[in-house]
Amino acid sequence: MAYDFYWISGSPNAWRTMLTLEYKGIAYNSHRLDPSKGEHKSDAYLAINPRGKVPALHTGTTAIHESIAIMAMLEQAHPEKPLFGETADQAGLIWQRIFETLNYTRNPVEDGIVRPLFQGYAQTNRVDIHENAKIVRQSLQWIEDTLAQTRYLAGETLSAADICAITTLKVLERAGQRPDAIELGLNLHDIPKHFPAIGRWFARMEQIPGWDAALPPHWKGL
Repeated sequence: MAYDFYWISGSPNAWRTMLTLEYKGIAYNSHRLDPSKGEHKSDAYLAINPRGKVPALHTGTTAIHESIAIMAMLEQAHPEKPLFGETADQAGLIWQRIFETLNYTRNPVEDGIVRPLFQGYAQTNRVDIHENAKIVRQSLQWIEDTLAQTRYLAGETLSAADICAITTLKVLERAGQRPDAIELGLNLHDIPKHFPAIGRWFARMEQIPGWDAALPPHWKGL
């Protein structure tokens, strides 16, 4: 039986989960929710995820609705093309990199940069957004230094750490290219130019199986 996968286009959390499904070649029934219609807050969806957020994956017996929990569950159920390592050392480093992304990169990117820009209040919070941009650039430099030494965030092979980080950083790249972000002088509009190892990693990630299928539909052709 195929999984039922619920998602919203452009959500980094949903994107990383879909990319895992596509990379591993796992069959699933796609349920794209329209936030403008409040579909993620409908009674039917709240029965699957009471928090009303995406993603959610229903296995037929269980509903899982945290992106990395879904990724870990899929790894257990479908160990082919492993993303969480094959040795204890590999697994430890991958989980370390995942939590480094979550703890030090995701919040300043998503809460400090992306939401203010996409929700239209960046201009009224110039001091805050510039402070967050400074934190983000520091985080990007740490990632740059890591990728200058290895092809992927946790070594020489693709892992869940890369999938977790790439969706956050690609959303940041898109936000940084907005005219208001450029006018604010956030200096996040050309990440590959300023962080060449990240740029090379971007190019490698865009070639992995499933990348095109998982790309947010409203980004395609832009």
